[in-house]
Amino acid sequence: MQSYGAARAASGLAAYWGRLATVWRLTNYRWYWLSSSTQGLAQSTQFMVIGWLVLEITDSSAQLGLVIFFYGVPNVSLLLVAGVIADRFDRRHILMFAQATVGSVIAALAFLTVTDSIAVWHLYTGAALMGAVQSIGMPARMTLIGDLVERKSVLDAVAMQSMAVHAGRMIGPPFAGVIIEVWGVGTTLFVVAACYLMSVVFVSRIGRIPRSVPMATQSVFRNCADGLVYIKNNPTVLTVIVITCAFGGFGMAHQQVLPAMAKDVLGTGAAGVGLLFLGSGIGSLIGSLILPAISRANVYRALLLCLVLFTVMLSLFSWSSWFWASWVLFLLAGITGLGMVWPLATTMIQTEASPEVRGRVMGILQFTPGLHFLGAFPLALAAGQFGWGVAITGAAGLSLAMTVWFAFVRGGAPKRDQQESNAI
Repeated sequence: MQSYGAARAASGLAAYWGRLATVWRLTNYRWYWLSSSTQGLAQSTQFMVIGWLVLEITDSSAQLGLVIFFYGVPNVSLLLVAGVIADRFDRRHILMFAQATVGSVIAALAFLTVTDSIAVWHLYTGAALMGAVQSIGMPARMTLIGDLVERKSVLDAVAMQSMAVHAGRMIGPPFAGVIIEVWGVGTTLFVVAACYLMSVVFVSRIGRIPRSVPMATQSVFRNCADGLVYIKNNPTVLTVIVITCAFGGFGMAHQQVLPAMAKDVLGTGAAGVGLLFLGSGIGSLIGSLILPAISRANVYRALLLCLVLFTVMLSLFSWSSWFWASWVLFLLAGITGLGMVWPLATTMIQTEASPEVRGRVMGILQFTPGLHFLGAFPLALAAGQFGWGVAITGAAGLSLAMTVWFAFVRGGAPKRDQQESNAI
């Protein structure tokens, strides 16, 4: 019996590594993965560093939330157009433009900081510029996965891309916290800018990808409208987008104001904030490692389960005042949240959406990270009125309520057995 169990475990492990190896053998995907690693390191660090700079200048969590809000407005506003751009143009060039521009903005903020010329309005302006440009790049980055791998390997490719991003989240924030403590915020911003420029170099090494779908010739407005109609008429795509966006706007808004919460509740400095992000990054990486073990028929069920578990972990985290308990709970929230919810939702969209509208549908799904930033300001205001525990638990509860209503209660919710029959 033991030998049978061991053989079965060995077979399962071999299948797991085989799925990952199939993706890793693709040269273009390896360059994409390296680009995602450096871009993830930079993006996960940028708002920790900018957030700490806001607190140094203003000592106000509301101001921090406002800076994030200035990032979120253009980030969300341009996503429909960004999806059209991802369907019309070479996605590699879109990524290179977006990352080079963001790196340049951060380098400018770094220069202003080290010369002691920085003012809060510079951060408002820089955040708005980064929000607009990163909005253009996000649908292209995620849609590019479908260009690089076969349909049956999408979940595995998304999982490996998530591993790359979360590895960056593990390394970046704690490393940045140490640099801030030793050399200051300006030096840290220069390091973030350099990571973006490295990511541009890696994307440039991806070979030309044949387009399987002809470029659209209609107006941008018509392209956007067609994408929205497609989403409305596809129950699965609509449900996944709504519950994932609710997860982003309510459940994940705390990520952007974590420096203020950690300072107020846990009494920690930049290094402690970096450690919290390290915990979230480790958890997210663990979640990504679990993904290839999930049956392709169970992706939708796994998404719903993770949304529920994430709500529980985040609520417990919001009430903890002991640093190491908070660290463990933040790690668990990372496993179920960023580690699994986002890649599972991305996989569902990549496999359910028709190729000719995939960029536009992915653009709508990208409202999820955009809404992180819009939710930060009201969350910071609510925390000022009622405390961080009430504010974050309330936001997590709203995310859960949207999941229950859209996925289970409302008429027209997709059937789980239908998801199994449509599995890749």
